[in-house]
Amino acid sequence: MTKKSKLFAWDFHGTLEQGTEVGFAEILKNLAREINYETKIELEEVRRLFGVSVLDYLKHFFPMLTNEELVELRSRIRTSQNRKHIAAFIRPAPYAHEVLGKIKTAGHKNIVVSTSSQKHIRRFLRIVKMLRCFDEIFGIDRHSLDTPFNIAEEKAKVIENFAKRHRIDKRSIIVIGDRPGDVDAGLLIEAKTYQYINPDFPNVITNAHFKISDLRKILREI
Repeated sequence: MTKKSKLFAWDFHGTLEQGTEVGFAEILKNLAREINYETKIELEEVRRLFGVSVLDYLKHFFPMLTNEELVELRSRIRTSQNRKHIAAFIRPAPYAHEVLGKIKTAGHKNIVVSTSSQKHIRRFLRIVKMLRCFDEIFGIDRHSLDTPFNIAEEKAKVIENFAKRHRIDKRSIIVIGDRPGDVDAGLLIEAKTYQYINPDFPNVITNAHFKISDLRKILREI
């Protein structure tokens, strides 16, 4: 490891992929049909809530159910979001493979820091053929928690610990995500931050140093 090596810390959902929320909306609709629950589930509303926990989604769309029933539905969602379902809806973000590959070729580090479980993210990465692009994959599964969760603080800890283990200075850390929690994690550790403007979520506001709609602009950092 040289002093010039950089760390690129990536969010996954909404940054390196597209379509998760479309597939999730279909899962919610199927659940409503299965339990004969009358609720209106529209893609725009699912997108508006994107980033909340699965349990919070369920509370929003199934408000008459008990907490025990909601927790049971959450378990069913994990079963529904299998390899076949993911492959039907999810695709890589434009130029994601090219950018990740060039970063690795240049001798730098790529990591994924997600608020889904590591098993879940590995499944997604395998399907979009990105698994080999990363030096390490971190999953902080807040969807299984029923307690307050600070996304920025938890992601910041993971990124900072990885950088310390690999002796990467904070000035050589680049954090890329599409949501405030991703960007704020980078700001907490004084890293350089990029917000990827996902075309399906164009109105998300963050305090990122740079805002891009083309992932190839990250390559200026190598």
